[in-house]
Amino acid sequence: MNVFFRLTSCLLLVIFLASCASTEKRDGMAGEAAQVETGSYKYDAWRPDTSGDYEAINLLLKEVDDLIEKKAFDAATDKLERVLRIKPEYAPAWSRLSWLALQMDAPKRAVQMAKRSNSFAFSDPELQSLNWTFIRAASRALNDEDGYFRANQKIESLKIF
Repeated sequence: MNVFFRLTSCLLLVIFLASCASTEKRDGMAGEAAQVETGSYKYDAWRPDTSGDYEAINLLLKEVDDLIEKKAFDAATDKLERVLRIKPEYAPAWSRLSWLALQMDAPKRAVQMAKRSNSFAFSDPELQSLNWTFIRAASRALNDEDGYFRANQKIESLKIF
């Protein structure tokens, strides 16, 4: 009976741990910064809206992704600005502009775009957290220790959501 209880307890613990495990890559601060720095551009927070209201935007975003893969960052920026002419409050587009600014070595612009995205992403903690990783990377590039520290604090506070 005691052996059965122990085996059952171990099995339940394994199931619990497996259910808590995430396939998302999280190496803390270094992993997120590496993701930004290595040119990874597809984030879950950028997933397209599948409602019919965003069909034109989704087509443009597909074109943006194709341009990014070709490292045509200026053209991708132009397409994103077109998206924002259609829907100025579309937070994922502002976030992508922030990422592009980082790729084009424009950290001040990256901070501005990420903050703009966050101003529209008040109900999306995943996108806000992603934007704060961009702000953190830009702050590092700008040698802005206060900005870097604030970004880390925001990222940590958003993890509870």
